[in-house]
Amino acid sequence: MNSLSDTKIIFVVDDQFNNEILKFDDFNDAKDHINESEIIGYYQAMNYLMENDCSLSVSMALAHDCGCSIESIGSELLATLHHQHMLHQSIKEVIE
Repeated sequence: MNSLSDTKIIFVVDDQFNNEILKFDDFNDAKDHINESEIIGYYQAMNYLMENDCSLSVSMALAHDCGCSIESIGSELLATLHHQHMLHQSIKEVIE
């Protein structure tokens, strides 16, 4: 049986789009990784949006919340914002 001093808290990010479970020792490392993740390429972005936000309602709301102008919005930005949002929501604190 592990003692309290042997326990360790890790932060787990469930990246369903890339089929990965990512583990981080520090919450800020998890957030930094998420904020650096992007969906690049029109085809990949459109596929992501069709599978995850086909009405674009969530991704457009996220773009609005970030202060994006209509001129700067494209499929890659919308897909990236949505993906990052989903990753942030997936962070779980786990005791090992």
